Amino acid sequence: MKVPMVRSVQTGLRQNTQGAPAHGEGKNKQKPVANRLYQTSTMAVLLDAVYDGETTLDELLQHGNFGLGTFNALDGEMIVTDGVARQFRAEGVAAEVPGSLKTPFACVTYFEPEQTVSIDEPLDKAAFEALVDRLVGNSNLFAALRFTGLCEKVDTRTVFCQCHPYPPMLEVVKKQPTLTLNAVQGTMIGFRTPAYMQGINVAGYHVHFLTEDQKRGGHVTEYKVTRGTLEVATISDVDIRLPRTQQFAKANLSPDHLHQAIQEAEGG
Repeated sequence: MKVPMVRSVQTGLRQNTQGAPAHGEGKNKQKPVANRLYQTSTMAVLLDAVYDGETTLDELLQHGNFGLGTFNALDGEMIVTDGVARQFRAEGVAAEVPGSLKTPFACVTYFEPEQTVSIDEPLDKAAFEALVDRLVGNSNLFAALRFTGLCEKVDTRTVFCQCHPYPPMLEVVKKQPTLTLNAVQGTMIGFRTPAYMQGINVAGYHVHFLTEDQKRGGHVTEYKVTRGTLEVATISDVDIRLPRTQQFAKANLSPDHLHQAIQEAEGG
């Protein structure tokens, strides 16, 4: 396999993201820090069927313009691109959603690529992840990634909206609809989480896909990229906000076989 050429590299993180929404007014106005991960709740909470959170999309998007997650009642998959949150419902169709919707789990950042690579030959999931690992060079840090281009195929899944009493997540994913997109242009974004953070997040790679026409996609389980542009950034600054709800207080966040359960839930 040819080694992709690194087209541009930026060393270090810039303190401000150009064009990002500013917080505050007047002379105290500040732009958000790039490549700081903001996360609501934990992945382990979803495994225990805590599908309702406190954070609205409006609140979430104050902390990032790029990311992924889900919605209250596990009502589909979320992707955030260019500051716009979209919802993939069970049929894999994408739609913009109001800022009043809430999420039980989401991760966002103001993504600022540190390295950009052109891919001009097919890479399967394993080869693609190995390339990101080489570019990041540190398995103990988080990373954000974005691929824009042509994929030979992308396998996605979404989840149905759930009703009380909520069933365990491993039961939900057994019935989740799947969709295969062939020869498709689009954007795949997501995060790589260190192994020691399993349960807090999804250890390894967690990515979602949005077609170029912004109409279809979902949580990615398998893929093969053909050609396009890969952008990556290392994340060492993480802000995790935990709910103060009774459901969270009663959740079992250390279930048996946590790693196996998360891998099964995420399709890994």
